Amino acid sequence: MEHLSNEQILVREIPRLNTIAFEPLAAKYPMLAAFESFIGWIILLIPATAIDFFVDKFSIPPTAYYGLIGIAVLSTLLGYFGAKVKGFALRERDILYKEGLFWKKQTGVSFKRIQHIDISHGPVERHFQIATIKFFTAGGAFADLKISGLNQSDAEALRTHILEKNGLIGNDK
Repeated sequence: MEHLSNEQILVREIPRLNTIAFEPLAAKYPMLAAFESFIGWIILLIPATAIDFFVDKFSIPPTAYYGLIGIAVLSTLLGYFGAKVKGFALRERDILYKEGLFWKKQTGVSFKRIQHIDISHGPVERHFQIATIKFFTAGGAFADLKISGLNQSDAEALRTHILEKNGLIGNDK
């Protein structure tokens, strides 16, 4: 009969996540995140300004414009600095992702649970050779982990490495 053990593990002896060196995302990503936020606000401000200018019975007070411009600037800065704090760590058996400027979040997915990996990029991301990688596990229609802001080549290398580890594509080593 096999001997089963159930040794005590002290919480203070468990390896800590804060000892992991997270890799930063693509160097261009913070500017791209800020740009996308800025463009989103411009798309909202242009129609409001046009309506205010061309429709006589409709008037937006100047303080509202100042408020919207202030929110746009703040949102752009949050996009930039929020992208700077994001990072990922590839370990032997899993991948970790951290994000959050004010509310910090760390997510990890074991390679054994990953069933599908998707790489995507929009036209602006494609221009800057930046991609988003999504990891799907069993039982869900949505990605369990999504990392935006990777260099296209890094995203492809991650995908290949993890799929090889899982035996889902040929390993020529």
